[in-house]
Amino acid sequence: MADAALRTRALSLYRSLMRSSRTWPGPPKEKQYIYEEAYILFRRNQHLNDPDEIAKKIDEGEKRYQIAWHYKIPYPRVHNLPLGAFIEKPETEYQIPSQEMGSLDDDLDDLPGLSKSRRCKILQ
Repeated sequence: MADAALRTRALSLYRSLMRSSRTWPGPPKEKQYIYEEAYILFRRNQHLNDPDEIAKKIDEGEKRYQIAWHYKIPYPRVHNLPLGAFIEKPETEYQIPSQEMGSLDDDLDDLPGLSKSRRCKILQ
């Protein structure tokens, strides 16, 4: 049952993102970015089997989708430290949450069906 529910959530998110790539109120470059980002990330994660990992990826996608529509900015949100938060030696290295989940990796070589010219176009 959990697998069917995750599949439904994933397909719903994918459809929402594809619809957004057509109806986005911004310039065509942003529409293309939404399409390519959704395509790449869903292809990269299509072979995941762990339900917890799948749920985490879907939650990240839903949050990015909601933030994008709220602020009308399709790009990942940059997290800044507040003013005066300079630390001499941090206990742990600060990372952007979407990077922790691996959604901003530029490794496109393992994606099936993505031609070399398409990879070059996406990375530019």
